[in-house]
Amino acid sequence: MTTLLEMNDVVVRFGGLTAVNGATLSLSAHEIHALIGPNGAGKSTVINCISGFQRSSAGEIRLAGKALGRADPATVARSGVARSFQTPHLFKRLTVADNIRVAHRRAKHAAYNVDTLLALVGLDDVADRPAEILSYGRQRLLEVARALATGPRLLLLDEPAAGLSNEENERLVRLLRRIAGEWDLGILIVEHNVPLVRRVADRITVMHHGAVIAQGLPDAVLDEPAVIEAYLGRTREH
Repeated sequence: MTTLLEMNDVVVRFGGLTAVNGATLSLSAHEIHALIGPNGAGKSTVINCISGFQRSSAGEIRLAGKALGRADPATVARSGVARSFQTPHLFKRLTVADNIRVAHRRAKHAAYNVDTLLALVGLDDVADRPAEILSYGRQRLLEVARALATGPRLLLLDEPAAGLSNEENERLVRLLRRIAGEWDLGILIVEHNVPLVRRVADRITVMHHGAVIAQGLPDAVLDEPAVIEAYLGRTREH
């Protein structure tokens, strides 16, 4: 399978603080790769680096073999990268459908139309309502739909399950598996919901204190003593 995203030895420093310390990961098309770890591990900083919102201090990030270098967010987006944020960034006074149309009209290769995207994320019943009336969880689903409307090659999702109900969580799982299978894209997801990650991810990278401490298949990685200790502060007793 062809590698879509390559991140090699990426370092991010904020003054004397090293937020990301030599992080390396790769992702292929049709793959869902989860980036997990405790709060402050450096996960969102990685997402920001890939999407151009944060410049790395060292290392290299390549998309489909092309170095992103020090590209700004608009340039990265034009190269086929779409993202969501921890806090939804929506046009709250526009309708739900118009939020998607704004992104859809800018897309070069939109896979689905606006109505299909609304149905995919379960928002077709509120298509003509202002986005500001949505619950926090449904706002997050709208942001995912808006990212998909751009027809990305790489989809970056920063805590998409935060604030979702159980029903919305199930919809998100089905949505991610469907688009990973049907669309020619890869998905990198930062998420604290470990049971969801175990169900949806093809591979997992775990970060702690800015460094990668484990990578591999979900069940194997989540059972590693170093990962358990990073989350719980202790090793699992046998």
